[in-house]
Amino acid sequence: MLVGRVAELRELHEAAARTAAERRGWVGLVGGEPGIGKTRLAAACAARLAADGFRTAWVTCPEDRGAPPFWVWGQLLDQLGAGAALRGETVAADPELARFLLFEAVSAAVRDAAASRPLLLVMDDVQWADPGSRRLLGVIRGALATLPVVALGTYRDTEPAADALCAEVGPDRHLVLGGLAPDELAAAVAMATGSAVPDALQAGLHARTAGNPYFAAETVRLLRAEGRLDASAWRPAEPLPGTVRAVLERRLARLPAPDAELLRVAALLGDELDPPLLAEVTGQTLAAVAAVLATAGAARVVSRDRFAHPLVREVLDAQLRPEERARVHARAGALLAGRYRAGSAGPAAAARHLLAAAQLGGETGAAVEFARLAAADAVLRLGYEDAVRLLSAALAVAGHDSGRGELLCALGEAALAAGDPDLARTAYAEAAGLARRAGSAELLAAAALGVTGGQGGFEVDLRDPDRVPMLTEALEAQPGGDSSARAALLGRLSLALAFTEAAPERREALSAEAVAMARRLCDPAVLTAALAARSDAVSGPDHVAERRAAAAEIIRLARAGGDRAGELLGRRLLVVALAEAGEWSAVDAEISSYARLAGDLAQPRLTWYVPLWRGTRALMRGDLAIADECARELGELAGRAGSVNARLLGLVQRFVRTVSEGHAGSHADEPAGDFAAIVSLIPDDPQAAGCAHALLHAHRGQLAEARADLDRMMAAKMPRDGEWLPKYAQVAVAAVLAGHRSAAELAYQRLEPYARQCAVEGILAGSWGSVAAHLGLLARYLGRAGDADAHFARAAELDAAAGAAMAARTREWAGAGPAGADPAPDDLALFRLDGEVWTLRYAGRTVRLRDSKGLRDLAVLLSRPGEQTHVSELAGAAGLPAADVGPVADRRALAAYRERLRRIDAELDAADAGAEALNREREALLAELAAATGLGGQPRMAGSATERMRKAVTYRIRHAIARIADAHPELGRHLLVSVRTGTWCGYVPERRVDWRR
Repeated sequence: MLVGRVAELRELHEAAARTAAERRGWVGLVGGEPGIGKTRLAAACAARLAADGFRTAWVTCPEDRGAPPFWVWGQLLDQLGAGAALRGETVAADPELARFLLFEAVSAAVRDAAASRPLLLVMDDVQWADPGSRRLLGVIRGALATLPVVALGTYRDTEPAADALCAEVGPDRHLVLGGLAPDELAAAVAMATGSAVPDALQAGLHARTAGNPYFAAETVRLLRAEGRLDASAWRPAEPLPGTVRAVLERRLARLPAPDAELLRVAALLGDELDPPLLAEVTGQTLAAVAAVLATAGAARVVSRDRFAHPLVREVLDAQLRPEERARVHARAGALLAGRYRAGSAGPAAAARHLLAAAQLGGETGAAVEFARLAAADAVLRLGYEDAVRLLSAALAVAGHDSGRGELLCALGEAALAAGDPDLARTAYAEAAGLARRAGSAELLAAAALGVTGGQGGFEVDLRDPDRVPMLTEALEAQPGGDSSARAALLGRLSLALAFTEAAPERREALSAEAVAMARRLCDPAVLTAALAARSDAVSGPDHVAERRAAAAEIIRLARAGGDRAGELLGRRLLVVALAEAGEWSAVDAEISSYARLAGDLAQPRLTWYVPLWRGTRALMRGDLAIADECARELGELAGRAGSVNARLLGLVQRFVRTVSEGHAGSHADEPAGDFAAIVSLIPDDPQAAGCAHALLHAHRGQLAEARADLDRMMAAKMPRDGEWLPKYAQVAVAAVLAGHRSAAELAYQRLEPYARQCAVEGILAGSWGSVAAHLGLLARYLGRAGDADAHFARAAELDAAAGAAMAARTREWAGAGPAGADPAPDDLALFRLDGEVWTLRYAGRTVRLRDSKGLRDLAVLLSRPGEQTHVSELAGAAGLPAADVGPVADRRALAAYRERLRRIDAELDAADAGAEALNREREALLAELAAATGLGGQPRMAGSATERMRKAVTYRIRHAIARIADAHPELGRHLLVSVRTGTWCGYVPERRVDWRR
């Protein structure tokens, strides 16, 4: 029976009942000081829900830090019979990918557990959960939105990190328990102790304990044991919380001295009791230890396998003398190290004790060794914050031994993974100093790469004045010949030279050398970074195809190596290349793919690109409300990520919006202010500043100033980089508005070779529309009516695909009437999901079909014409381990298939008739080969995970096409001949179809 928490229990129970009825879960937190009744309230709620049919999993988080990362979730999943989902999760090389896979596995396990009945997950004392487990509790909120699952955590609000815990979890329901009223406290104490509290004692007891039922019950037990449970004999000595400690100390003092001594050692070892370890540390027999624990249990000092209350352990632990503490820590650490070497324990507990002993003056070698082992284990378990703590402690006791540099680099990478770039930079800078003093080229390379963006280098700070000297120094220190360090440094230096006085040719040469060296070394991770650096070095309009191919290769390499950050980098590059090529349906698909990958990682430094891109696309469509919401989200994420790039590109987007909407003249201060802020955030780029100034002056009607700006631009040499097209798009508009014919002629000449491209700002921070539209505007101004018509016709096609606002601007410039007209219905190809119904339009006919996985697969393929998509992406099961049971077809059969295909191709080249029959046979053979072979043409293993995914995806795609053919035969025929299935699936149409979604 629960006393005094009726309203709180009713609130939790009713909310949980709605969860079961509506299948909408939530996360709740119950806070309060120790002993206030948080656990009792959670237990009462669990009992009520069990009667309602809920299944419950309960874990109490241990106070000590010896538990491995995500131990809390492992305990919960074990109770649900799904522990394998956590223990069996494949560990990836990239920390962000690894954390994403684990979070996804836990969400899936919870989803499966809740499939048959509602579920209650209780985390008691969640303030002591490891940081990763707490973060997962916050992240899993999204997964609970459609599940009958309640996740309830209790925490101490007296802990310093309580506010940060609440902010991190972001509970849907939050209760903070205060003290009980005097009559409620008396009833609770009577229930807990079996002794009624005299009426005269109730007010004093309530004042002394502030209504805390645990403290009050402990006080009554002591008074009863001393025979003083009456109002006249009891006199409170001092206020809380000191009196509570005194109560516990006096209670513990009643234990026999040998028992208290053993319990003090047990308290130092941890919250959970480990009788075998306790026996070894104290040198007593296991039977003797068991007898002491039984006595302590009878005295309510311990309960089952742990101390009755954390305060009991705290008081006992504080009673050990420093020299005794050092001895116990050293002995426990050595014993736990032996368990680790025997394979019966992890390294974390040994590291905790060995580090504590070293901090008290003990031996440091073993402490540093096990701290590194435990940190590596924490990283494998995605406990990056634990790794930072362990490595920091190791550095504190290690002094200046020879391994300090490697410890610092490990700390830098762990800090980056944990989201602490300042700590990472400090660690890498110290490592660089050590490398210089020791003359270590290898350590200097690791430090230089780390301080300029980490080993992966997802985002390099181009405002850092030391980036180029640091990388140059490390590169010059490397020995001659090929090496992964040299290739990585070459690529990173080519990135770091952006916005410097270095010639573009040098950046291109460095990046090309990095790619070539990485290919010779067959190092996928270095090749991924080198290809990304190469893409940045050749970011101009002449290299769109090269960058698109590089992005596709990066994605393939990253997926093969489990490098989730690398895959996101490749998709980021692909989004920009597709935007420049004007393939907007593919851009939208890639943005969605990026959002799915980055969103589950919950890393602001990766996710801010999504609202940036979606804001740009909303502006291109004319959806201003969505654009405003994206801008708000971008600003929030930029602040959380501490990313200068995010802030900069947000300003660029607002500048493009203001100018494009025609407000630069009427609200002159706004774009000018944005532009000034942009200039303050980027290194000096006089050409960009000049083009923007010319455009601003022209919009304001300051034509003389605009013409002067254009004169300076004509005399300047603008590098043909990623900003070249946007710059000349601005020049084109400014020249027409300011009546500067020679600038218009120059802009026309420069832009004409790129008529089929689009002028994209930054990393798709904004779009000035198609180059063809600007050519049409220039041609009309220059009196070339025929050219203008041709360019505007091309622009109408490109900008209509980009969105309504882009199309409206093109129509306005072309003088084709008011904006707002939609494309002719017969020209529209549509493959769009609305709720649970797909709307499909092709060749002037529209049909609607209910949702299915096959239709979703087709939507992905249609958004990537000409590209290959691995079945694991469609199946959503990348990286599943499985055993192979043998090839689908032997090598002789495969050779016969291929030989017949060669003959058919030769016959088709010479055939005048019978080509249709040969083509049918060829298609059948290709289908057989696709079914029997895998990556690289090797025989497919019949029992592999890839084979199972291939079969499943092939079946559902073919089934979906059959459904479509029944409803829309013409579209069915088109998809039948254009869609390829196998390990790699693709959409290869005979003619271009611009699908809208």
